[in-house]
Amino acid sequence: MDLLIILTYVALAWSVFKIFKIPVNKWTLPTAALGGVILVGGLILLMNYNHPYTSLAQKAVIAIPITPQVTGVVKRVTEKQNQPIKKGEMLFELDNTRFQARVDRLEADLVTAVHNIRSIRGQLEEAIANTSYVSAERDRLLQDYQRYLKGSKAKVNPFSERDIDNARQNFLGQDALVKSSVAEQAQIKSQLESVVNGEQSQIVSLRAQLAEARYNLEQTVVRAPGDGYVTQVLIRPGTYAAALPLRPVMIFIPAQKRQIIAQFRENSLLRLEAGDLAEAVFNALPGQVFEGRLVTVLPVIPGGSYQAQGTLQSLNNVNAANGVLAIIELKANPEVDALPDGISGQVAIYSDHFSHVSVMRKVLLRMTSWMHYLYLDH
Repeated sequence: MDLLIILTYVALAWSVFKIFKIPVNKWTLPTAALGGVILVGGLILLMNYNHPYTSLAQKAVIAIPITPQVTGVVKRVTEKQNQPIKKGEMLFELDNTRFQARVDRLEADLVTAVHNIRSIRGQLEEAIANTSYVSAERDRLLQDYQRYLKGSKAKVNPFSERDIDNARQNFLGQDALVKSSVAEQAQIKSQLESVVNGEQSQIVSLRAQLAEARYNLEQTVVRAPGDGYVTQVLIRPGTYAAALPLRPVMIFIPAQKRQIIAQFRENSLLRLEAGDLAEAVFNALPGQVFEGRLVTVLPVIPGGSYQAQGTLQSLNNVNAANGVLAIIELKANPEVDALPDGISGQVAIYSDHFSHVSVMRKVLLRMTSWMHYLYLDH
């Protein structure tokens, strides 16, 4: 852009010399050259300082890598690739035979567990009745044993030692049956009293497993997380898709407000303020200029970010990476929306300082846009 200003001045000076027939000598030529250096240099310094420009700009979007939540073989893939797609539409489907089988098995196990609980309640009632029966029998045998003991203390003992011993053994055996029945009853009660949130723990566990299995079954159909489009679809029916976060199978671009990310020189921070007027031009749209506003300047420079490593970290001060990133929001325009995401362009920011100099920047930006007809690289 500086070259455009210099060439413009040279053209004007040449025109002045020709129109006014100014002789070219040792006074006029150095005066024109020196005047040009002062004038053009001053204008360039004022313009660059107060109205920053960058050729490093992109139409940027946030992309969502799509990774399946479960692992399986791809059964179907959407045909809407690089086309608008609605939230909830199918992106791809995995073979669900294994997941459906697990759901069916857990549903059967849950039904069995519910019936088992009913059966256990019946067993408890039976154990309670049995405890009552053996307890009554024990009490009867205890009375018999006490009667035998009382008779053995009489002057004339009508019972033999064997009768007394048999009565004692019968009582002790029945007492053991009572204790066994009580223990069985307590064991059954413990199973029924294992409750979580008012429901038997085994059933709660099966319901949780069934809910997880149903969730995994639903995840065999991967759906669009929102309105947008899907691109770089790298799977086909028969592909083995793994639930690994580092192995996405496609990229989803959600519908979002179109923004421009531009990288400016670090000293441009002196004049970059949120809300400043901005203009952008794109290589793909020669001769057109699009207005917008500077939204914010990112608080970090990519080259200055570090991560913990096993070795000492050196400076990431690479000249090509030096620069502050700014987000520019353009006014709604169907031509900009139709551009491929990630396309490059050039951006100028107009501050409130020396606003009359911004006219020159605007002219130069439009000249840059016209030069895009020539397929020149910037």
